Amino acid sequence: MPLMTPLPFNLQVPIAGLVLAIVSWLLLDTFGRRFRSGSLRRGLLLSSRQSISLSCALVGVICWLLDLLDPSLIQFPRDGVKAFGILVVIGLSWTLLSWKKELKQNQDSYATQMLQGFGEKDRLFLFDVVQKTIGIAAMLILCLEVMHLMGISPAVLVTAGGVGAVALGFGAKGIVSNSLSGLSLYINRPFVVSDFIEIPSENLSGNVEHIGWFYTKLRSSDRQPVYIPNNIFTSKPVVNIADIDNRRIWIEFGVNYGDRRKIESIVSDLHQVLVNHSDVDQSKKMAVNFTGYGDSSLNLRLVCYSSSGNLSDAWALQQRLLLKIGDVVEVHGAGMPFPTRTLIHSGSNQKKQTMNPLIGINQESGEGAT
Repeated sequence: MPLMTPLPFNLQVPIAGLVLAIVSWLLLDTFGRRFRSGSLRRGLLLSSRQSISLSCALVGVICWLLDLLDPSLIQFPRDGVKAFGILVVIGLSWTLLSWKKELKQNQDSYATQMLQGFGEKDRLFLFDVVQKTIGIAAMLILCLEVMHLMGISPAVLVTAGGVGAVALGFGAKGIVSNSLSGLSLYINRPFVVSDFIEIPSENLSGNVEHIGWFYTKLRSSDRQPVYIPNNIFTSKPVVNIADIDNRRIWIEFGVNYGDRRKIESIVSDLHQVLVNHSDVDQSKKMAVNFTGYGDSSLNLRLVCYSSSGNLSDAWALQQRLLLKIGDVVEVHGAGMPFPTRTLIHSGSNQKKQTMNPLIGINQESGEGAT
């Protein structure tokens, strides 16, 4: 006669699940804390504790509860091997989703650790692909296991998918178009997160904050979020400002008509300023030219390219060149004209009035004027 009577299966499974839950938590916690804080391996191991341990306990409890029900009501595996298979599927799917969450919360640090040989934008793009792939894999594994438990053959899914594709082609054309366009954005990568883009035909522009399967989120210049369907990017021209390696600086200015003989020396000095300026791209065309006779000035034009494609850097360079133009004109004793307007009043007391619209000072002449 045996000393101990074996526990029935309906008690063995929940007890085994509880034991596995405790052991898996302790093992993952112990091994995870051996790695340095902030490391990818530490983060993945510690994020797996909850999903794996609770999956063990959950499967045991579910099997116990289902065993109490009439087997004819719910068809569910009641042997240890199949229960273990369910445990693996649930634990794996839950763990993959936990990893996806952990990667998203610390994507900057983990992307640097995983993809050290890539640039910053490439790292973030590839890391985003990894996150989405993990999420899709988790949902696919879970769906296939549910189908298996329900006795549905994968062939049925393929057939249903074909019928569904036809239905979607008519009833959900926009959704399908956006999702395929989202896939195209991931493959072709016309832009990535943090790029500044423009869609001239839609009068839209902004910094890319998120690229999803159906929509892409931009942040406009006035800090408004803009959600754009992905099919826009495959059907409309898109300008990626971030891909610009340098920017053109175009400045027009004028000098007084009385300073005509000083133009050549002013042009020569300004050209030398461009040649010696470290922020001007020396490989691109640069020019300072006298362009013509204006209404109140001799017109000149300065054209060059910044060595940086950053818009803020280009604005800073333009400001420095504007100030330098004023300095060069002043050094040569020349002046920059401002528009003037002469008003002649008819009547007994005729006066000629010349107004400087920039400073708002009137100069009067006529009878009685001194």
